[in-house]
Amino acid sequence: MSSYYFLQLALTIGLLALIGFVIFVLGQLYRTLRKFEDLLVNLNEDLPPVLSKLQTTLDGVNSEMERVEQLVATFEEVSASVQKTTGFVQRAVSSPFIRVAGLASGASAALSRLVRRETNKD
Repeated sequence: MSSYYFLQLALTIGLLALIGFVIFVLGQLYRTLRKFEDLLVNLNEDLPPVLSKLQTTLDGVNSEMERVEQLVATFEEVSASVQKTTGFVQRAVSSPFIRVAGLASGASAALSRLVRRETNKD
């Protein structure tokens, strides 16, 4: 028995182990691919209804967004109208009130001066 014979025997055993390992790996790969195929089949069955529901939901959201945009535009118009009305009322009412208050203050000062003069003369 030569070393060449032992080398051939070791290589043969190594190749058989390698072939066994490759067969094991191929079996695992086959099972993985079968599960992946099952997953794809399930996705093909389940995904279209989910996407349809999602599309319906998005359509509803889009219509609500349009309503919100209309409400915001209306609110902006009302806000501008209120601001104009407030400015008009402020200009129309505050100016006469300031004049009346100034007139009343001046009249009060004049009256108190007259009263002081009258009391000083006596």
